[in-house]
Amino acid sequence: MMKQPYDFSLITIVNKDDVYQEFKASLAQQKDIDYELIRINNEHQQYQSARQAFNEAAQKAKGEYLVFLHPDIRFLDPHALKDVLMQIKGLPNLGVAGIAGSPTELKNGDRVILTTIVQGDNQSSVGEKINAPTSVQTLDECFFVMTKAFWQAHPFTDCPGWHFYAVEQSLVALLAGKQNYVVPAHIWHT
Repeated sequence: MMKQPYDFSLITIVNKDDVYQEFKASLAQQKDIDYELIRINNEHQQYQSARQAFNEAAQKAKGEYLVFLHPDIRFLDPHALKDVLMQIKGLPNLGVAGIAGSPTELKNGDRVILTTIVQGDNQSSVGEKINAPTSVQTLDECFFVMTKAFWQAHPFTDCPGWHFYAVEQSLVALLAGKQNYVVPAHIWHT
């Protein structure tokens, strides 16, 4: 069910249509959540960077929250998307939130990933589990969210390339006095 205005705009960059169709099939199983879906077609490398593509799509988005996610995300139960987005909607002083992130503190001299998602063909657990929204320094690109108002004040930069755009937005949020979070999610990043 979709209504206007939307609370959430789901934005994904598509390089392979078959992966996107599998994503849409998984998304179609989600219940009790209204959203608009914005497909960014990049099957012929029309964009030089994720930042460029996301900025273009975000301008058109009608949602109060912008959800940037990879098309290889799969939802593991009918309320997985709703559960994630309702947690994020309730977070105070939101900068960027997502389903995998890294805290400021190192563990044994190394960076750790906080998440509940599974990944890869074998749906392997990755990182350290969390039980509730948890403050982090940076977020992973596979699925992250910010308000449209925050994006309007801090759009993606024009840096070229396809990596670290969520990390960059996370650091911008911290510099702007906002808080970043990772939330528990029943999601598979294939």
